Amino acid sequence: MKKGFLLLAVLGCGGWLAAQEIHVTGQQVPAAASFAQPYDVRFELSHTPGYAVALDTEHLPKDFDLLQASSQTLSPGTAAYDLRFLPFTLGKSTFTAVTFTLQGPSGEKALAQGTSRPQAVEIKPVQFFKEKTLRDIRPPYIPGNGWIWLLCVLILGLVVYFAWRFWRKKLRTAPAAGLPGEPDTRPADEIALSKIQILLQSGLWERAEYKLFYLELGDILREYFWRRFGLDVSADTSVELLRRARKLPVMQPLLPALRGYLDEADLVKFARAIPTETQMHAQVQTLQQLVRRTSPRPVELKEAPHD
Repeated sequence: MKKGFLLLAVLGCGGWLAAQEIHVTGQQVPAAASFAQPYDVRFELSHTPGYAVALDTEHLPKDFDLLQASSQTLSPGTAAYDLRFLPFTLGKSTFTAVTFTLQGPSGEKALAQGTSRPQAVEIKPVQFFKEKTLRDIRPPYIPGNGWIWLLCVLILGLVVYFAWRFWRKKLRTAPAAGLPGEPDTRPADEIALSKIQILLQSGLWERAEYKLFYLELGDILREYFWRRFGLDVSADTSVELLRRARKLPVMQPLLPALRGYLDEADLVKFARAIPTETQMHAQVQTLQQLVRRTSPRPVELKEAPHD
């Protein structure tokens, strides 16, 4: 009699454990994507009714930055997840497996896992010019001797002009403290904030040199990471820089703002997007606030002017 009750209890427990299951029954992962453009994927799952399904955000594809995730219940035992990413690696990549966990009704620890299949993805550069047939407006023209001399004078003038501009920029961006060639011993936050002010007064934005403006702004951010945290992020992509920032406790409340800045800056630098002046001031203020809030000492912040 006791053995019969024991056998029923073991079978009931085994059935309860076996019932806690989750499977990825369908996935829509495109085989091609555009660099820094939204990349949408969809997963359909079947699971034990009465349990909750959650996305494992700790193990997502490393070459894709998650922008948003939404889920919907299709039936008591099926669900769908729609995810939007931004790809930041050109060429052939792999959209690695995505994991979903089955949790209890009250959000207990994961009881089971379901994993999707990896998908090879080709990330292509953004194409803005679609004309395939190029042709000259008029036949080639070889100027005479007088025109050759004039062309040489113009080229020489351009060389002198750009050399003068380069030298003036070097003088503008020289350290505010110390003699030329000496290391800048000011605090990291003071250096970063002063360089942001110098960039705003450089005239790059007024001359519509948006890409160069954002490159200079990104260099200031990367130099601040090196001076403040001892991290050499000079060769890091935006995704790699964000991963390093996640490991710094002082950066935790600033991660959403930092990711927003990096996304917009990459669109300007790589996708030739043209930002508005309001967007530019907002991004400058984001970096100023990041420096002020991560400084080990109180910093008086001079905000960028608004129109």
